[in-house]
Amino acid sequence: MWGTDTTRCLTPNEGTQGGDTVAAMIVNLWRYRGFIVRNAWNDARHRYAGSAAGVAWNVINPLAQILIYSVVFSQIMAVRVPGAGTGAGFALYLCAGLLPWAAFSDCILRGANAFIENAPYLKKLPIPEQVFVAQNAVSATLFLGISMTLLGVVTVITGSALSLAWLGVPPVLVLFQGFWFGLGLIFGTLNVFLRDIGQVLAIVLQLWMWLTPIVYVEEILPATMQGLIRYNPAYPFIDALHRMIVGGQWPSARHWLVMLVWAAAGPVVGYLILRRLRPEIRDVL
Repeated sequence: MWGTDTTRCLTPNEGTQGGDTVAAMIVNLWRYRGFIVRNAWNDARHRYAGSAAGVAWNVINPLAQILIYSVVFSQIMAVRVPGAGTGAGFALYLCAGLLPWAAFSDCILRGANAFIENAPYLKKLPIPEQVFVAQNAVSATLFLGISMTLLGVVTVITGSALSLAWLGVPPVLVLFQGFWFGLGLIFGTLNVFLRDIGQVLAIVLQLWMWLTPIVYVEEILPATMQGLIRYNPAYPFIDALHRMIVGGQWPSARHWLVMLVWAAAGPVVGYLILRRLRPEIRDVL
């Protein structure tokens, strides 16, 4: 994964150049974009190394998940979503929220351990810390891109037409990626000093999923809960995906603005925490 070609760009004159601001973080991410993408791609290629199917599991796993949901919820349980014409609507609703959530959880959990797992490189090479969290975010996005593409293909094969609102799915996923990158940066920094964070996160993410309308429709909740759930930071992203993929509706301008705010706030807060604790990180590792 860390081949000679990958690390050749890392010299003592690079690393955290450009100051210690949010703008510097963006500059460093851009400077190391090749490094980030190569390692994210290597993760996709080698995640199933040693298995007979190898890289094909990147397609087999999400495809199997989509097909199972489609059969169970359209043929066996026949759960219906308000506004969806067929029983397959709930399977589509479930996949539209659950697949992005799986990538979201994976990125945060791996981001929380990013600095610890890459401690040897952080101690020896002047690499900006956020690069390791970014490669996890890009890796999770690659897997999510495959999953959502397969979801679109299965949707067409099962007889449903893709609306023009599907064109809004990639921008929403990019904004969602920005948000989970920020959370990965926050927890990756804190986990260096409080190692229990990585364990607690698994529990918190389980609870968070059930506080987000992913495996249920929000209409079943009491009116008070429906109002409170809109303060859930993950809600606007999941709701936008449900609107576009299941309902064929574009999110409102206000909806886009809320997603943009969360996508920007996550990395900014994460970097401010990282900047505050950076002087001690390499010593503690």
